[in-house]
Amino acid sequence: MPEGPEIRIAADLVEKALRGRRLSDVYFQFDRLKRFQRELRKQRVSSVETRGKAMLTHFDGGLAIYSHNQLYGRWVVCRAKRIP
Repeated sequence: MPEGPEIRIAADLVEKALRGRRLSDVYFQFDRLKRFQRELRKQRVSSVETRGKAMLTHFDGGLAIYSHNQLYGRWVVCRAKRIP
């Protein structure tokens, strides 16, 4: 199970890869979140922070994505259009 220090390491990698960049694509599985897809595509990542085992990705338009990896989740940083 990822703990706080592991999430901080992952957040640092995600922030290094995304900070200041505009997202090329956004997809949410759940219908209640789909309305944010278009809006987030127009924004840039401003910072990535952690709170315990959670990661918050902040955008310059004021929105943030809260993610929690539960037991088996993990973040992977790789080149665009490459499957890790």
